[in-house]
Amino acid sequence: MASAAKPMIAPHAIQQVKDAARVEEVVGEFVALKRKGPRFLGLCPFHNEKTPSFNVSPNLGIYKCFGCGEAGDSISFLQKHEHLSYVEAIKWLAKRYNIDLPEEEQTPEQQIEQSEREALAVIQQWALNWSVEQLWNTDEGKRIGLSYFHERGFSDATIKTFQLGYVPEYGSQFAQAAIANGFNPELLEKAGWIKRREDEARTPWDFFAGRVTFPILGLSGQPIAFGARTLKSDKKLPKYFNSPESVLYNKSRSLYGIFHAKKSIVEQDLCYLVEGYTDVISLHQAGITNVVASSGTSLTEEQVRLIKRYAPTVAILYDGDAAGMKASLRGIDLVLKEGLNVKVVTFPEGEDPDSFAKSHSSSEVTAHLTDTAQDFLVFKAALLMQDVGDDPVKKAAAIHEIVESVALVPDLVLRSLYVQQCSRLLGVNEQALISEMNKVLRRQYRKKLGGDQPIPEEHLAPDIAAPQPTLEDVGTAPQERDLLRMLLSYGHERINVPVQDEAGNTTEEETSVAELMFELLALDDILFDEPLFREMYLDYRHASNLGTQIETSRYVTHEQENWRTTAIDLLTEKHVLSPNWKERHKIHVKRESEALYDALEEAVDILKERRVDRMIKERQEELKATDELGMIALLQEIMHLSEAKKRLAKKTGRVIVG
Repeated sequence: MASAAKPMIAPHAIQQVKDAARVEEVVGEFVALKRKGPRFLGLCPFHNEKTPSFNVSPNLGIYKCFGCGEAGDSISFLQKHEHLSYVEAIKWLAKRYNIDLPEEEQTPEQQIEQSEREALAVIQQWALNWSVEQLWNTDEGKRIGLSYFHERGFSDATIKTFQLGYVPEYGSQFAQAAIANGFNPELLEKAGWIKRREDEARTPWDFFAGRVTFPILGLSGQPIAFGARTLKSDKKLPKYFNSPESVLYNKSRSLYGIFHAKKSIVEQDLCYLVEGYTDVISLHQAGITNVVASSGTSLTEEQVRLIKRYAPTVAILYDGDAAGMKASLRGIDLVLKEGLNVKVVTFPEGEDPDSFAKSHSSSEVTAHLTDTAQDFLVFKAALLMQDVGDDPVKKAAAIHEIVESVALVPDLVLRSLYVQQCSRLLGVNEQALISEMNKVLRRQYRKKLGGDQPIPEEHLAPDIAAPQPTLEDVGTAPQERDLLRMLLSYGHERINVPVQDEAGNTTEEETSVAELMFELLALDDILFDEPLFREMYLDYRHASNLGTQIETSRYVTHEQENWRTTAIDLLTEKHVLSPNWKERHKIHVKRESEALYDALEEAVDILKERRVDRMIKERQEELKATDELGMIALLQEIMHLSEAKKRLAKKTGRVIVG
């Protein structure tokens, strides 16, 4: 039986979505961006970096990372970052900008035919709505689930903000409702909502039955997984069940509360990190909104990197249990390793963030988080040294463990300051700490290289230094690239060009940068050698000759990926002069856009000069294999070419040697 065709989104609707999408808003949903002149800057989400090199240009509607090279527009960002298909990215943007996408109503069969990711996303959203409905609008939900949340001190507004829900205890009400709605039992099981018995009928039952639910939202606010807490006191039952990992949910890369917290984290340059769902919710209700949780799992590098996108400082909140704090010290090391500042906040014995937030006013909670925050070194030293006493062996072991943590700090200056602080705190000679630190650093280096590789010396003798690679002759590709950059950036700009009449009088005529470039290159019948540059140049020239108004979107959203990436590379400058430069330093630096005629003429002359230089070398090679008559002709040609090269060099200001 042939499957039904998937519904198509109308082309005009896709264009409407593209027109509405603002790249800085879309990327800003996932990356903390700070304005820098005409663009925005942030830490790249596609590779691990400590210095921001991820640029977003609102004017061009594109992003570009100068660290790893990733580039694109709003749609490609969503495809790469959220692992969406093209259609899924369009739908995401349509939802973000409240745009209706006209398409046929999907049947349950068509839903099943969708990709597993999209199907699981539909299931999780439907399940969220269903569990919330059960909590608020059924007798059992109100009597058991809602009462539990109220007993925990959560207000109705907080319960609704975090979309908390409930699954009925008896039977398989969720499974029956979901299957009746057309969802595939296999996908429901992958989503973690049902299990199936080993009987012949594979009878489904509700995995979260009798539990309250905590939706785990992705960065865009979409439910990707759930935590479900039992309300029974039976110690044999696990307190929490969590959704299994899937194409939609990777727990090591997810943080509970990140969707609600990310804006506040950016504003305060600080992220509070707790352990559980209720810690996040209680602190949020107390007015502390820049808080996330590792969802009961050990903190991972991916989670730390996710925080790093939004803030430079992490404050880890520990409860008053000393054993638990010692077990959690690994989290500090992970945060340090990623180059973040680490603060630690502790609570009185028997208290945790959840209970403390419930028993104190919002102002008291805020004051406690601010006043008791300690630098990680002070915290770790106090924690490890409290059981040492006068035992020198134990003290040495504790100091060694502290030094191991300090060695993880990537910033050399900060690491040195920590060594000084550690010396004062522990009463240990600073030089002894430095020696111990160097041992740790050497061990780390060898581990990174693998095996027992020796650490390289700082300086190599000239006779054993590695030979320098021979530079490849790239021909005129750099000049062609620069001209194509000018064409895409300024082709539409109008400029005045000096024109001399027969009497020698000079007047000015208005033309476009593109028309002038076409004319200057045509004078010497020049086309680009680089195939891709030539294709893009000819496309622009052909469309322009037909009277088409050329927009940069023609290339940055082109169907061919190599056209898209090349256009984005050309249109994105790594360094942009600050608009405050002239005002602050009283120095006017002339921009390329202010002298387009001179810039274009110089670029064409440099290309011609390189072409002439190449022709001279070709003729010189021909001399080796020619007869006497041919030699005379070649020498004359080389002489003429050399004169042309000198004329061009005089215009471009280059020095000719030989």
